Amino acid sequence: MLPIRRPVALALLLLAGAPGAARAGEPIMPLSEVRAGMRCQGASVVRGVAVSTFDVEVIDIIVGDAAARAPYILFRAEGPAIDRTGIGPGFSGSPIRCPGADGTPRIAGAISEGIGEFGGKTALATPIESVLGEPVDVPVSARSRPDLVARARPISEPMSFGGLSPRVASAVQSAARRVKRVVYATPAPPSGAAFPAAPMVPGSAMAVGLSSGDITSAAVGTVSYVDGDRLWAFGHPLDSAGRRSLFLQDAYVYTVVNNPLGTAETSTYKYAAPGRTIGTLTSDGISAVAGRLGPGPPSYPMKIVALDVDRKKEQVANVQIADETRVGLPVGSSPLTQVGGVALAQMAYSALQGAPARQSSEMCAKIGLLESPGRPLRFCNTYVGGGGGVEGLVGGPLVADFTEMVRQLDAYKFGPLRVSGVEVYLRLRRDLRQGFLLSASGPASARRGSRITTKLEVRRVDGEKLTRTVRLKVPLGMPRGRRTLLFTGTSADVSDGGQDALATVLDLGALLEEGEEDPEGEAGPRTLNALRANVASIHRYDGVSGAFLLPGQVQAEDERIDGAEGMAQRNREVYRDPELRLSGKTALSIVVR
Repeated sequence: MLPIRRPVALALLLLAGAPGAARAGEPIMPLSEVRAGMRCQGASVVRGVAVSTFDVEVIDIIVGDAAARAPYILFRAEGPAIDRTGIGPGFSGSPIRCPGADGTPRIAGAISEGIGEFGGKTALATPIESVLGEPVDVPVSARSRPDLVARARPISEPMSFGGLSPRVASAVQSAARRVKRVVYATPAPPSGAAFPAAPMVPGSAMAVGLSSGDITSAAVGTVSYVDGDRLWAFGHPLDSAGRRSLFLQDAYVYTVVNNPLGTAETSTYKYAAPGRTIGTLTSDGISAVAGRLGPGPPSYPMKIVALDVDRKKEQVANVQIADETRVGLPVGSSPLTQVGGVALAQMAYSALQGAPARQSSEMCAKIGLLESPGRPLRFCNTYVGGGGGVEGLVGGPLVADFTEMVRQLDAYKFGPLRVSGVEVYLRLRRDLRQGFLLSASGPASARRGSRITTKLEVRRVDGEKLTRTVRLKVPLGMPRGRRTLLFTGTSADVSDGGQDALATVLDLGALLEEGEEDPEGEAGPRTLNALRANVASIHRYDGVSGAFLLPGQVQAEDERIDGAEGMAQRNREVYRDPELRLSGKTALSIVVR
């Protein structure tokens, strides 16, 4: 049986309602009154924001699996609204109304599961009693187990990213397929009269969002039931994670994309965009997600500034990230992990107007904390290289470094840290600012403890030859005798043309495995200063190192050597060119007296 939407990890999904007067809950029909052969009516949005209806025939009542013991309503749908496409992701939560004994329509269930039928017209619905059994306000004592959430089943919940260029969206989708996830690229919603604000009613299109603003990340579904300011949707879980704090949004449906196969990767789905924030998703249960209309969840701003150095043109993206810190990061990682990495990839691609094979960049990232005003988590790195094509750009170390920064923050266990804001600054060029070490020259001998001057001959990637002067100190305590002074540069940042970094940010299970506590019970950094140091250590030295090796040695020993010999062979930072990444190796012979 193929879920129309399967539980995801890391986030996304739900449904939202639009602002409007509070509605009293509609009459419901207990499962005991639902009978095979009943002629009912389904409701969902297939275009714009207007709710359309279609005919539903109840085929049977299915007893649920032995573990959950949750029954389902097996039904077949037909009618102009769905005859062309059938049912797929985005329809989850659509209410089914059946006539009661007095002829009054009553909500009996919410569409929730597909069964893989060709055409997608036969599916399952969760009984409305199960849907409404999920509390809107989850008790604080109810603790989530993100480790079990991630391992319980494949993470394949369809999620949507908005604000991405087609090529970046394609790369993100390719990365998602590597971790057996489904990702949709969606346009921005229309503005003005084309997308009017409307009250949330059963059948309305809604979305659960990780972010809003220039880069959106959300999953679109349908409202199942509304009672005052309380709203239920989906008819199935998002992550079964309990307490949540995500954006509850309305949504605009452009069309329903027809794919009759009904598999997880190739299914009919709603081509829809999340819209306004109309409330907060507070509950992620087994049979539904739920929330309250009104104020949105706690959130913080993320600002990405990307400077095209060649054109001297700056672009800025502003994104608002849902903050689930106060509810204990129910899925084990923050929405910033997913949204931030994808947003960085998009901004780099946009600033460079493509993905040149030869590219150089700098990134400085900082995360402000309310608990540490004026002392953010931060690091800076340079990047030289590329993968050739957009896959290399979006799957590279730039995304990986930012993801590691957020993972370190998420791994902090000693009290919640509230993010005040995230800022990322990118400087990007279309050339490979790299040179290779050709030869070295210097004095024939030197005293221990003295400073010597050496010359490095360098050839740039474009063929130009350069000379760099390097002054370094001969270790005072090293052994006397002939030595090979080996200079070692820093290699280019090659991403292997793959999308490992993006695949990681789209795979909650991988993130949790990387961040697991070790067998000794260590829980990561124990102080804020230790966390700050961990993040700062993401910075990598990108210059030339030097070591005094024994004659005939081509590199320093892998194992640490103690004493005077260890002092000689230790790689030490000797030179960094601020404009050029120097790579390769070269050496000279010297007698140490």
